[in-house]
Amino acid sequence: MVDSHQRVMEDGGQVHSSTLLEETFYVTSKKNTYYKVRLTEKGLSLEKDNNGATKVETIVLNDIIGCRCMRSKRKSAGSCVCGPGTSKSQFKLVESMEAYQCYDEFDTSAYLYIYAYTLKKARMKGAKRRERTTITLRFRSFDKYEDNLREASRWRLAIKCLIVGVPVPKSFMSPSHENLESLISACPGEQRKMLVLLNPKSGPGRGRETFQKRIHPILSEAERPYEVHITKCANYAREFVRTRDIYQWSGLVMVGGDGIVFEVLNGLFQRPDWEKALRELPLGVIPCGSGNGLAKSIAYAKQEPYDSNPLLVSALAVVKFKSTQMDLVRVETRNQILFSFLSIGWGLLADIDIESERLRAIGGQRFTVWTIARLIGLRTYKGKVSYLPCDKVSSSESLSNGKAYKEYVSEVQISHSRSCGDDLDRYSKVSESKSFHDALDGDAAVLDGSFDGYEDNEIISESITLETETERRQRLDSFYSATSARSTYFSTGSISSYHSIDQPDNGEVDTDNVSQLMYGPSSRLPALTSEVPSSWTQIQGEFVMVHAAFQSHLGQDYFFAPRAKLADGIIWLVIVKAGITRANLLQFLLGLSNGTHLTRSGIEIIPVKAFRLEPEEGAHGYITVDGEKVDYGPLQAEIFPSLASVMSP
Repeated sequence: MVDSHQRVMEDGGQVHSSTLLEETFYVTSKKNTYYKVRLTEKGLSLEKDNNGATKVETIVLNDIIGCRCMRSKRKSAGSCVCGPGTSKSQFKLVESMEAYQCYDEFDTSAYLYIYAYTLKKARMKGAKRRERTTITLRFRSFDKYEDNLREASRWRLAIKCLIVGVPVPKSFMSPSHENLESLISACPGEQRKMLVLLNPKSGPGRGRETFQKRIHPILSEAERPYEVHITKCANYAREFVRTRDIYQWSGLVMVGGDGIVFEVLNGLFQRPDWEKALRELPLGVIPCGSGNGLAKSIAYAKQEPYDSNPLLVSALAVVKFKSTQMDLVRVETRNQILFSFLSIGWGLLADIDIESERLRAIGGQRFTVWTIARLIGLRTYKGKVSYLPCDKVSSSESLSNGKAYKEYVSEVQISHSRSCGDDLDRYSKVSESKSFHDALDGDAAVLDGSFDGYEDNEIISESITLETETERRQRLDSFYSATSARSTYFSTGSISSYHSIDQPDNGEVDTDNVSQLMYGPSSRLPALTSEVPSSWTQIQGEFVMVHAAFQSHLGQDYFFAPRAKLADGIIWLVIVKAGITRANLLQFLLGLSNGTHLTRSGIEIIPVKAFRLEPEEGAHGYITVDGEKVDYGPLQAEIFPSLASVMSP
């Protein structure tokens, strides 16, 4: 026995919800052992009974991202069906709706693959992480493949409905409903593709490779169609969303750093229909850049273990397609109006952000290197800071270091026997079933990679041979098997499309003449050239930095505003005046990784609704909005609560 699976238990392993589908299976290799597999509105329940001793494990619905019907693929010509040299790697599964000539006529089974990403404790330090689990239900109760596919399709229809939150058509769940075509066509799904805008130069410059190896398989499992467009130059994404018919897509997914999010967001505000665009098109982000503050903030808000696998957590947020409201900040300078989703900076952190661009090739480490340089050559800036304080901020929220991830209930393991990897007995109607799902259509290029820290040569396939006890009709056998995160992905044809740099778009994007006309909500503040109202607080003097954040994280390791929420209607303004000791400043910078920086002497954090920066005339420096350099001069900003929506877990 090999214990390699753990799944999140719920309510002590019991699923207190009405059962939609249920099947009882026997393990043919073990006496007095059977499984009751139930599908409920809360997830998939697997109850094992061994000589009266029961053990239940549950895969909660929120962890399931998709399911797919498969069929055995015919072996290559010239191979011996029953030869002793046959290896399990020769067995493939293909989509159930592919060309019939690909099918193995000897195997009439229908395979239902259920893809889930469950929370598990890491081996070290007790941290949580998401791990891929594949549940395989093999239906071969009948002599005809179409009859087995009907049974598998019934389960697939119910799971698909539960995932997207639509009512399960109860009439289809009855065994008396035998129309296979209607079962297949009843599965819900978004027909429109998602628009994926990918910056190939973000971070260390491996955006395209990362998307193909790490993100595409998850989108494929969830059957989320997409259309990829590669950005070709600066402001390409901005002009793309400004000029295209974006409503042909179901959502906007950005693969890159915070820079491409900034481009897309401001491109939307250059559309006259910006309100409709923000309302109907949620924004998703896959972190491939150096900062990735928004991706980390979304995961932190939903208590997802982002640090263990940022790409996986963010990809799951995209495929689940749940929307969460997010605040935006309107920014006005002397020459332009912008909209910000992350932060506005003046001084130390802005200098580090802009000046470290020359070290972009080393990824996120560039910030650490340049922080040391700026700490040695510390600068100060003269000017004035004015702000409108928030009326009231809840004092119950602590400035903790973010270790508030939800503790899940205890997990249990169910032992499974390893698959021998032998040939299927093609001539006996009742035989021990084997698990053959380590194939990716033989694509060595796809197999040459790793996922979630596991190499593909570590694949472990496990199976249990089960036989139903139902006597109402003649059945042969079925089995349930589960595989760990070491399982590979299935490469299947899809309607998703990929536009590379070398391929012309349907209509070129002109980035040479970027329109500066901005729409969006009107400002409620005095003009930038006017005096601020008396209700505002003003601070004049010399500053090391002034930094405003509206998300909890400015980067994966920058836990800047611990109390910030995605939609709390608050700008968190951090002010560091000149005169702070280098020792305190160093402790402040070191504390950014866990949120303890705000406890240092000389650091002030103020919740505000709006603020204005007025650097001294004639001086030089940097002011950044979401990490992008803007005019150095007067700037004012105000928050607009819940103006946009983002895809979240």
